[in-house]
Amino acid sequence: MSIMGYDRAMTQAATSAASAKPADGGPAEPAGLRSSTGYLLARLGAESRRRWARMLAAHGLTPHHFGMLMTLDHLGTAHQRRLSELVGVDPRNAVPVLDLLDQRGLIQRTSDPADRRRRAIGLTPAGQRMLDELRQAADAVEADMLKGLDDHQQAILHRLLLTLFETTVGH
Repeated sequence: MSIMGYDRAMTQAATSAASAKPADGGPAEPAGLRSSTGYLLARLGAESRRRWARMLAAHGLTPHHFGMLMTLDHLGTAHQRRLSELVGVDPRNAVPVLDLLDQRGLIQRTSDPADRRRRAIGLTPAGQRMLDELRQAADAVEADMLKGLDDHQQAILHRLLLTLFETTVGH
C-alpha cells in the first residue's frame, strides 16, 4: 500500500472510530483498552492525524504537500529525488505532489546549472506565505488537542514523548 493510501486508510479508521461512540456520549473503548498505553498512543495519534489532515485538506493539501514545503523551507532548494527521500515519498509518487504545488505557484522548478537533466526545486514567496499560514493552523490544531492539559502538563507530555521518540524512532 502506498503512503498516500495508508494515510487515507488511517484517516478513515480514525473517523470511523470517532463516530463509534455510544449514544450516551461515553467512551467507546472498553476499560481494558483504555488501560493500555500503546492503545492510547495509537488512538491519540490517529485522532491527531485526522485533525491535522482535515486542516491540510481545508487548504487543498495533503501531509505530503506539507512535508515538501517544510523540507524546502529547511533546505532552500533540493532536487526531486532528494526531496522525495527526505519526505518519504517514492520519487514516482512525488511528481503529482510537486505538480500541484507548482500549479498553485507554491514552488518553482529550475534547471540545475551543474546538470541540466536535474531540476532544482525551491519555495516561491507564495509558498512561504502558505507555509506560514499552515504553521499557524497546525498550532491551532495542536492547541485544541492539548486544551485539556495545563502548561505544566503539556511540557511534561512533550518531554516524555520526545524521550520515547528518541529511544524508538529517532535513534
